[in-house]
Amino acid sequence: MRILQVIPYFPPAYAFGGPVKAAYQISRELVKRGHEVVVYTTDAKDFGSRLKIDSSDTIDGIKVHRFRNISLRLVKKLKLFITPQLALSTRREIKEFDVIHLHEYRTFQNIVIHHYARKYDVPYVLQAHGSLPRIGSWQMIKWIYDTLFGYRLLKDASKVIALSNVEAEQYKAMGVPEEKIIIIPNGI
Repeated sequence: MRILQVIPYFPPAYAFGGPVKAAYQISRELVKRGHEVVVYTTDAKDFGSRLKIDSSDTIDGIKVHRFRNISLRLVKKLKLFITPQLALSTRREIKEFDVIHLHEYRTFQNIVIHHYARKYDVPYVLQAHGSLPRIGSWQMIKWIYDTLFGYRLLKDASKVIALSNVEAEQYKAMGVPEEKIIIIPNGI
């Protein structure tokens, strides 16, 4: 199976926390099971520096495509990763994948991937990694994202992955039917 993983940050970008490690471990295990795994990510190394973009980057059998962020300032101030080149690659390549795994919830990458996944009928799963609640200082921006993109992103997902019963309830509160929710805790 050919699987596309989409996450704004991927090793060695461990400054962005648990989703980086989770996406890497999932990808590595899928490769061990004989699947071809491609990751679309950004060039962010941390909140103030970039990784070198190399089109042939491979980590433990995982092919990694890094796309340039338009601004490290947006990464640092808003945790916003805007990668215009992602749309061009996605439009050309998305039909080659059997399934897509979206990591995190409110990302530019998810908006782009969702558009082309729907257009070319490629199924996707979404794993929010705890990013669903509208808490903190960005509640209004999160509400706007949810209204413009998020609810459709959740509705159109083949399945959503919750890390716990609490996250499953958060998905339900966002309108996701129970039959679309799978609980898979992070590995140890």
